[in-house]
Amino acid sequence: MLQHYRSYAKETDMMNGKSMIITAVVIGVVGILGGMVWSAEKEKSKGTEANQAIAMATSAKITIEGAMKTALEKTPGKVIEAELEQRRDKILWKVEILTAEEAIMAVYVDAVSGSVMTTEEKMAGKKPIQDKKS
Repeated sequence: MLQHYRSYAKETDMMNGKSMIITAVVIGVVGILGGMVWSAEKEKSKGTEANQAIAMATSAKITIEGAMKTALEKTPGKVIEAELEQRRDKILWKVEILTAEEAIMAVYVDAVSGSVMTTEEKMAGKKPIQDKKS
């Protein structure tokens, strides 16, 4: 009986080992195939984003330089970033400006008409606004 139990235990251990190997192989294959599918979707997404960027750029009548000039007239400071965005049915230049108060303001300029649509504070300033002395 003891001999029978040992042989059964040995067979069970071998089956468990084989099961673990099979499970590891299956997980590896699923991981590789999943990664390939994800990679293909990622590449497809990049192509779509590029096409959208091209469509927005060709629709824009206002250049990036014109948008920055308009934004600086509205909010004086230093331009730190400018990019084209689509919000609802409008194409806008989002111009981020660092102000003298060290605030970051986003000025949204219509890429077709050149008018300022809105402004928003992205980060509050650290310096208080100083009165100008005449």
